[in-house]
Amino acid sequence: MEKTKNTLGVIFLIILLLTFVVGGYFAMQYLTKENPVNNSNEASEEKEIDIRKDKSKDYIYYENLTDIIASEEIEARDAYFNFESMDEVNNTLQGEMAKIKKSVVYTKDVTEEIPEEARENEEGIYSLDYREYVDYIYRDYVSLVVMDYHYDIVNGNSPTDLKSYVVNKKDGKLVTEEDLLKTFDVTMDDVKNKVKERISDTQTLNEDIDIEGTMNDFNTYALYVNKLGKLEVTFVVKSTESNYNDNVIISD
Repeated sequence: MEKTKNTLGVIFLIILLLTFVVGGYFAMQYLTKENPVNNSNEASEEKEIDIRKDKSKDYIYYENLTDIIASEEIEARDAYFNFESMDEVNNTLQGEMAKIKKSVVYTKDVTEEIPEEARENEEGIYSLDYREYVDYIYRDYVSLVVMDYHYDIVNGNSPTDLKSYVVNKKDGKLVTEEDLLKTFDVTMDDVKNKVKERISDTQTLNEDIDIEGTMNDFNTYALYVNKLGKLEVTFVVKSTESNYNDNVIISD
């Protein structure tokens, strides 16, 4: 009887050991097995369609950078969307830039008397129009903000126009203002309220701001998606001193 008990004990121990070994093996297999969900996500990321015309350049790129007035940091450059679908917009931008470059007036050609306080420059330029670009990329959104200015050595610079282009980088199509407002669940009234709140707060530091004039003439602005994925607007602030551009985030 004692011998039988010992035999059963040995058999039980062997079974227990086998259970641990086999169970441990399958547990390790499970733990080291790659997550199919992660694999699926990685595969989908790898298969993401890249519709850029030139894969060596970003979704927005610049060429022909030229210094115009070095002391004022005024320069010219051509902006391009790297999508076939945006060729017409690119042509428009290049045509506008060509016109801007022809706006230069040199001091030697000015017949009127130039005030002593005028800020003359080494380039001998009296006045010109110029353009600045700012671009943002966030997930599927590619945004280009276009800001136009006029400059002369007597009055300095002042904004003249604003606009923006927002493109869906998956299909290269322009995102309309209506679609942007809908996506971020805001209205133009919300945009105007944010702008008014912004300039009202700023007026406490700068009494020259004309809130009523700014809001009454709120038709020159650029709506876009910034680098943090927020809906933002750049707008012209009217001031008794000189007008300037400001911006405020619209979406939370």
